[in-house]
Amino acid sequence: MYNKVSFLLLFFLSFCLRLTAIEHPFSWKGSDTLVVNDGLSEQLYFWQDGLLRLVQSSSLSNNHAMVYSNSQPDRTSEGKPQETHRKISRFEETERSVGYYQLDLRSVYKNFELIRRLRKYDGVPGIEWSMLVKGEMGTFQKNNATGAELIEDPELLSGSNPHYFCLPFSTPHYTTTTVSFREATDHHTNAVHRRASVPYRKSQYYRGSVLLAKDRQTGDFHLIVKKSPIERAQARYSGFDFSTDFSGVKVHSPGIDHSQERDETAYPDEEKRADALSGSLLEDIWQKTYPLFVLMHAENEEAALEAYKLHELAIHRYLPFRDNTFTMNTWGDRNRDSRVNEAFILNELGVAARLGITHYQIDDGWQQGLSRNSAAKAGLLWDDWNASDWEVNPRRFPAGLTKVKREADRFGIKLGLWFNPSKSNFYAGWKRDQEILLGLHARYGISWIKIDGLEIGNKLSEERVKKMLGGATEKSDGHLQFNMDVTAGQRGGFFYFNHFGNIFLENRYTDWGNYYPHLTLRNAWMLARYVPIQRFQLEWLNKWRNDNQYPKDDPLKPSQVPFDYQFAITMMGQPLAWMEATGLPEEAFRVTPVIEAWKEVRDEMQKGVISPVGEEPNGYSFPGFISMSGRKIFVLLFRELTTSTGTTYVLPQCDVTGKRFVRLAGDGQVSSYGSDHLEVNFQKPFQFLLGYFE
Repeated sequence: MYNKVSFLLLFFLSFCLRLTAIEHPFSWKGSDTLVVNDGLSEQLYFWQDGLLRLVQSSSLSNNHAMVYSNSQPDRTSEGKPQETHRKISRFEETERSVGYYQLDLRSVYKNFELIRRLRKYDGVPGIEWSMLVKGEMGTFQKNNATGAELIEDPELLSGSNPHYFCLPFSTPHYTTTTVSFREATDHHTNAVHRRASVPYRKSQYYRGSVLLAKDRQTGDFHLIVKKSPIERAQARYSGFDFSTDFSGVKVHSPGIDHSQERDETAYPDEEKRADALSGSLLEDIWQKTYPLFVLMHAENEEAALEAYKLHELAIHRYLPFRDNTFTMNTWGDRNRDSRVNEAFILNELGVAARLGITHYQIDDGWQQGLSRNSAAKAGLLWDDWNASDWEVNPRRFPAGLTKVKREADRFGIKLGLWFNPSKSNFYAGWKRDQEILLGLHARYGISWIKIDGLEIGNKLSEERVKKMLGGATEKSDGHLQFNMDVTAGQRGGFFYFNHFGNIFLENRYTDWGNYYPHLTLRNAWMLARYVPIQRFQLEWLNKWRNDNQYPKDDPLKPSQVPFDYQFAITMMGQPLAWMEATGLPEEAFRVTPVIEAWKEVRDEMQKGVISPVGEEPNGYSFPGFISMSGRKIFVLLFRELTTSTGTTYVLPQCDVTGKRFVRLAGDGQVSSYGSDHLEVNFQKPFQFLLGYFE
């Protein structure tokens, strides 16, 4: 008995110590002053009449303190609430997420209810902000950012558009950088666009997903990331995401939509679990705004963006045993589905295994209903499908996928497929489609399915797609994940639908002469500054095909770039062998030692925060990546078609002084290093270096 009591006492004490080791981010001074600790700063908010207003902030690392005497609350309502409530909850870690504290501030109005929700995740700086709305709140239904008329009245300089978050400026003298992104990559090869501005008395409106604000007096950076679809793919998009004026930054277009028939139990799991404030929360329909990641008082831009990537890797952990993929998809050789059949796939698998492929994805054409992209003239389907269309094509696979699965298992390869959900009536068939996905997983052990053809742009479609895919992952105990195609249409982009698996970034083909290795590297390098690039599929093509589709004297065409270098471009992401294995020449398999060296370290490397280093890739520069993962600092460095043989790479946010460098692959040679930089030499153009410091 004594031992049992002692054990329970020790367990209780250790539990209490663990809780106290996690600093509580939310506290109250009196009834109306909220103190928020985001890990980098302490913020004081005034909570009155259902509105929250920032009045003071101070850095935790220096003596920078700001008072916001003229700050504004979010503009979400015109009147006072009938009642208000507040609640702090604690949620422990799961396999996918670290633990977090959650603050709910609830305001009840005559015709609607609103919950402001703040979350602070353990061990990472920054606060995730969102709102839940129930009832008819018309505040966000009308927006107007026009205005080029003559101004003689200073009142016309005041903006009046509703906003659901406001970050005030302590002075008018800030510099802002808005970063916008482009999906539909079939039509774009510039995925990232930056725009620097200064505020003005009259509101200036911007489209984008990321806004950085630099205080020119202190040098501190504030960051807002809007975790939404990109621009017009958002529900009820007003035409802009941010506005700035002398008073601060405002965030618009929250995604609240009262124009459509709502789906039942819009947020059944998370909100029911989290909200015990009122029984009505368990029964009625709540709409959730697009969440925001907000960080204040970062020492520089790199630190601010690193914090956001840490946040993403905390709320959706990278699990190598689930998330590591090295996928082959034959569609890249442009034979489309003309070769998708049992005999061809059986022949492919053995060759793919020689290359080290871990996942083999059978794209469009495995199914009985042929799509409009089919090489067969009978292919017509795209927007709407019957359940029978998603049976395995009996002419192409007489035994279903049974023989293919058996052969894949023999080589230790997991199978993947392609799927295009039915869009009819705002994805009204989402439950049926979820059952189809789960059936493929249960019958054939499918672990990854490419999701193509999405068209959202309204709240009902968003919710149903989330339930379809999120529910399939949950019901499969996390074993079924999805490659989210962003190559066309209005889809989830890079900040939304980004926790269902990974992002299929682009279609490029040597057949069309639009694949250049340096352009794939450039998109990866540009995106890695803002988002976890390890969650993107990066393509790698058969360089020996279609040389005649490029100018004869083109020094950057695929045939001029070594095959191992082209693979190295994909190492920080999820490599996609966009090719037929049986179409490769024998010399292609000389790349396997590089692949094996990468596999040895990818688990640790891809759990880290990955950032770009060096110069922007353009075919004639020295670009690279860095991954900070625990005690190791991984580097992946490239020499493009440069005249000089070496360069110095600056390594942001780290110090390699006194560390040992271990070379893993590539021909680059480290000549010296110290503090935050290293010098590397390459004997020839198109060489790379993979290694780490410890």
